[in-house]
Amino acid sequence: KEMRQKALRAHHIYDIKRDGSAKNRVVVNGRCQHADTYTDTTSPVASQLQLRTLLAIIAYRKYHTVQMDFTNAYLHASIQDKVYIYNPEGFPCKGELARLVNAAYGTKQGARRFYDHVATIVEKIGLVQCPNEPCLQRYTDKTGECFVLTYVDDALITGTKEAVATIQKRLSEHFKCKFNQPKDFLGLDVTI
Repeated sequence: KEMRQKALRAHHIYDIKRDGSAKNRVVVNGRCQHADTYTDTTSPVASQLQLRTLLAIIAYRKYHTVQMDFTNAYLHASIQDKVYIYNPEGFPCKGELARLVNAAYGTKQGARRFYDHVATIVEKIGLVQCPNEPCLQRYTDKTGECFVLTYVDDALITGTKEAVATIQKRLSEHFKCKFNQPKDFLGLDVTI
């Protein structure tokens, strides 16, 4: 009975992106989430200043740059807290309770769990977090250097062409993601 009282509603969100493609995701109504079902909710994100500074470095050094989008980002990260949802329409057993195993959009702790997951993976593949910027990582090897700036489920990867290709390959081994030419990042139209 207590689980039913704390269970969250979930629903589908349909979105049309700027490029005309459509997106469907299940979102949890996290604003009704009880305090005993989550712990840490804050997640660092890149600032406009960080982005503008990196764009200036890219222009000056003529770095190769790609934009990365994590596909179903939050679903990559596990969730330790006991969060229950009612199955949304279109799922088997609509209205029945289900326990979230992975983070979901809308949960209070979703962004933090995803950030922690990404931080663990990027450290594992050789990127080093910049001391004062939790969303900026650096990679160096014999082919050159590379920087990765993350903002929730989007990232800019920039550096020498070989180093960028290495990081793209390594990230693809751990995440389902898409790589494109930079277009729109944090609300800025980017042309490189």
